[in-house]
Amino acid sequence: MIKKGFTLVELLVVVAILGVLAAVGIVAFGGFLGNAKVNASKTNHSNATSFIQASLTKCSLGDTTIALKAANGSATTLACSSVTGGDASTVATAFVNHFTGEGWKNPYSTASSASGTASACGSATTGSTNMSGSSATLTVLTRFGSANTDCLSAAITVE
Repeated sequence: MIKKGFTLVELLVVVAILGVLAAVGIVAFGGFLGNAKVNASKTNHSNATSFIQASLTKCSLGDTTIALKAANGSATTLACSSVTGGDASTVATAFVNHFTGEGWKNPYSTASSASGTASACGSATTGSTNMSGSSATLTVLTRFGSANTDCLSAAITVE
């Protein structure tokens, strides 16, 4: 008599091995997601800072306006007179609206925008890139972690 099939012990060993592999995989996958969110936040900070600096340079090269988007996604402009006048607060608001209109999403909560107006790391939402202005200094602040010190900051002179 020829028996075809697996014994109960063999099946239990396979199930145990699959369970161990699944447990290890879930732990490793969770770490990858956390790192991806941190890196996405840092990339948003870098991209926002570079875009703002490049846009402000256009004014110093003789342009009269900077083409941006409004918070609703429609086209708008920022007058270079705001930039050359050192009005960093108006410039910061224009760029917050631009990034919202572009559809930037917070890596930690894709239901919310990635741009905001917080001026301190402790008050910033995790994953958000914030722009605020005071006198002639526009500050770009990004909180990439849960600690109050998990922030990147860049100061851009508006002149």
